[in-house]
Amino acid sequence: CPPVIAVKLTGAPRDGVGPQDVALELIAATFANNFNKNKILEFVGDGIANLSMEYRMGIDVMTTESAALSSIWCTDEKTQEYLKDHGREEEYRLLKPEAGAYYDGLIEIDLSKTECMIALPFHPSHAVPIREFKEHMEEMLREVEKKGQEIKGENGKPFSIMSHMRDGEFYPDQALISGCCGGLFENIVAVADILKGYGISGEKLNLGVNPASLPVMADLMDQGIAGELAVCGVTLRPAICGPCFGVTDVPADN
Repeated sequence: CPPVIAVKLTGAPRDGVGPQDVALELIAATFANNFNKNKILEFVGDGIANLSMEYRMGIDVMTTESAALSSIWCTDEKTQEYLKDHGREEEYRLLKPEAGAYYDGLIEIDLSKTECMIALPFHPSHAVPIREFKEHMEEMLREVEKKGQEIKGENGKPFSIMSHMRDGEFYPDQALISGCCGGLFENIVAVADILKGYGISGEKLNLGVNPASLPVMADLMDQGIAGELAVCGVTLRPAICGPCFGVTDVPADN
C-alpha cells in the first residue's frame, strides 16, 4: 500500500493566480527531495471549497510532475453539480477524511499566498515566482544557458537563451495553451479576456490554443469565444493528445 500524503489547502487564490501556479509551487517544493515520490496525495482542507472543479482538475493533473503516484480530492456540492451537468450525477459520492485520519506526511498550501509562477528549463520543478524571475532574470537565464550547453555536449549546436532577453524583459517565440491541464474552458476564457482588444502581430509571438476536449471546443464556439481568439491572432487547433511534446507544432530552433 503506497504512503498517503495529506495536501491541506486553505484560503482562496488571488485574482490572476491559476491552477498551474498552485501546481508549480507544489512541484518545486517536493520533486527534488522525493517527498511525493510514488505516494498518494489526498487533497483536504477548507480551501477546496474556494476552487471550481476545473481549477481543481488543473492542479490535479500536474501532480504527476511532483513524482506522485496518484491523487484524490474531497468532494462537495460543486463536484455533484459538475457531474450533474455532465449527465453523471448518480456517480457522485461524498469523500472526506474520517475523524482521526492519520497520514504519512503533510503538505500545507495557503492559496492566498500563492504567486504567479514560471517554470524554467529543464523540468517543471525549476519553478519560481515570476516576480523573482524578473528581479534576477539575467542571472537565472545564464544558469539555464550553461546547463543547456552541458546537456547538448561539446559537439552539439550551441544553446542560447540570453538572446530572448531584451531591455530587461523576456520574449518567447512561441506559446501554447494546451493539454488536459491548460486547455480547460476557464483557462481559455481567461486568455480571451486578457487579449480583448489586442492583436498579435504575425511577425512576433506565435500563440496556439488546443482545447482539452471536443465539448470544451464546442462550448468555446457556441459562446463566441473561439471567434474572439481568432480575431486576436490566436491559432485554434484540434483537441488532441500530443502538443505537450510537440505534436501538431514545430518548435522554434534552439
